[in-house]
Amino acid sequence: MEKETIFKLLKDIGLNEYESRAYATLVFIGPAKASEISQEAIIPQSKIYEVLDQLMNKQLVEVFNGRPKEYKAVAPEIAFKNILEQRKNEIQELEKKLIYLKSFLKPIRPIEEVTSGIWTIKGKKWQEFFNKTAEMIDRSKNYVYGVTRDFSLTPTLQKSVKNAIRRGVKIRVIGMERPNEISYPRVKWYKANGIEVRIFETKVHPRIVLIDDNEVLLRLDHDPTKRNRFGFNSIWSNDPSLVHVFNVYVKNLWEKAEKI
Repeated sequence: MEKETIFKLLKDIGLNEYESRAYATLVFIGPAKASEISQEAIIPQSKIYEVLDQLMNKQLVEVFNGRPKEYKAVAPEIAFKNILEQRKNEIQELEKKLIYLKSFLKPIRPIEEVTSGIWTIKGKKWQEFFNKTAEMIDRSKNYVYGVTRDFSLTPTLQKSVKNAIRRGVKIRVIGMERPNEISYPRVKWYKANGIEVRIFETKVHPRIVLIDDNEVLLRLDHDPTKRNRFGFNSIWSNDPSLVHVFNVYVKNLWEKAEKI
């Protein structure tokens, strides 16, 4: 693996540019003086002591007092374990704060009153659609229908689906094309979790999420073949007449779809 790739991965776990270079260099060359680290890692001499102090605070570097001082990298298997434990503690603290905050952030009016009608969501991030889908599934009581092309999953969506299954909600998924090597593991996950899957092959069709004959979500791609360049519109509604139309349509589609 090239050094620049290693530096990038170290930055991904929370080190800055100079910290990444200094730590990796110490692992490669072993104990060294600050001037040697500065030269090998291409870090300005005026910055090297500050960088090494930061690494010591993060328990990634040890110092041997002498004249001059020598620095040694903490072994990666120990250093990364320390970082992982620190991240776990940070996540636990964040979860506590979010739970505490959620207890105060509640709508003044009932959610049905606030969100009635038809809403549109525009964006280029697929996460927005999946988050809305998960939110709807969390409200489901009897059944969920989903029409999808690639059987996409996110951690949030998986959690909502599992919780719905535990509540006794029946979930059915209709695929617009047969599973391929990419989508097959997702289909396998759905079926392993007690979700019925059928196929209705078609080239053009919106993604649809239908919940309990109460609400529907559509995703209309501007250009489904160019995912990274084009945005999409999502339309959500709990309007009874519109939801009823899609309720009849999707259930009819399910009856025509092929079992797999």
